[in-house]
Amino acid sequence: MILSFRLLIISSMYPGYLRKFYAKYPEVSGMDYDGHYKALLSDSTEFAASYTRAFSRNGVAVDCMIVNDRKLQKKWAEAYQLRISDAEDMILKRIAHFRPDVLWIEDLRFLKPEFLKKIRKKVDFIKLVVGYHCAPINPQGLEKLKLLDLVITCTPGLKVDLEKAGIKSYLVYHGFDLDLLTEIDTLDSYPFNEVVFTGSLIHGGGYHNERIALLEDLLNRGINISLFVNTESNLRILVKKFLFYLNRLFKKAGIKNPEAIMSLLHYGNNPVNFYPEIIRKNIRGPRYGFEMYKLLNCSRIVLNNHGDVAGKYAGNMRLFEATGAGSCLLTDNKSNLKDLFDIGNEVVVYDTSEECAEKIKWLLDNDSERRRIAVSGQTRTLKSHSVDSRCKTIIEILKNELTVRGLN
Repeated sequence: MILSFRLLIISSMYPGYLRKFYAKYPEVSGMDYDGHYKALLSDSTEFAASYTRAFSRNGVAVDCMIVNDRKLQKKWAEAYQLRISDAEDMILKRIAHFRPDVLWIEDLRFLKPEFLKKIRKKVDFIKLVVGYHCAPINPQGLEKLKLLDLVITCTPGLKVDLEKAGIKSYLVYHGFDLDLLTEIDTLDSYPFNEVVFTGSLIHGGGYHNERIALLEDLLNRGINISLFVNTESNLRILVKKFLFYLNRLFKKAGIKNPEAIMSLLHYGNNPVNFYPEIIRKNIRGPRYGFEMYKLLNCSRIVLNNHGDVAGKYAGNMRLFEATGAGSCLLTDNKSNLKDLFDIGNEVVVYDTSEECAEKIKWLLDNDSERRRIAVSGQTRTLKSHSVDSRCKTIIEILKNELTVRGLN
């Protein structure tokens, strides 16, 4: 088996986090590229930063390109006195400069199928093109995924879907970044919350319809949940509504696959509604980075509900974020959850919204038991579900693939 390889990660970060980063650290504007890059990766808790740090600790020569951070990319081009025409040109120049053995694409939105084909045709030193995908798969995304050598995903259900489409895939669950613990402890005191839900509330097939219904029901039952969430604008919801009706119109006209005519019609496969009033009244807005982890740490209960795409399987980030931060996790019951945690001892589960409400009340009434579960859950995550352990698994997968393909 090969001993080492060079890895270039093509990724992005939440626009909301980037805005907060630049507002919090105005001094980065005066830094050179290297200083700016290190400051961003040190501050960020997102996937790209955590795994770049972990790959580096584990002996991999790694570079990470945050495609949607135009300020950082401009500095890179200036540092090497390069003229850049667009994002694709930037990616090609980053590839040519770093000369990776493995190209890791963590955000497929920035790469069109034609561009992926162009990379394969023009760049002969790349030995593996790997994707990371943990979201609903639309037809356009599937077209891109089929152009990769392999895909790493975070839930068994997505792995099954990928393999049904003829895509070689590996299951590697999310993990908790141990670097965060020290930072959480050093942050100033944070407002205390009894029950929180953090994440996204996105309408449409494969996303968060079940999650939205659960939160609405719990709030109507009088459960006080603080919602720190990303939501869609009314305009975006209106567009989805229009696409849904347009999709139906095409199908009534006898067109069996409207998406082949207009790819955006994928977003119109399912009916969508505006957010219920009771949810809108309880939204406090999203939290990012260390602030989000401090929020989890200062909450008695973190409520989790998987996106619809997960199906009967568990595996989203919140499982490990909440337990790793030291909160008591209450999550929807999934068939493989027992493989990750000792249910009832390390995490608490529910099958219905009624049971979820009952479990919340019980945990709040039995604080010593809630704290015991939180400690047990954190112990399990720190021992078994760290980003470093996941990273070692990925490194072995990539080394094995390179060896089997005779690409060492």
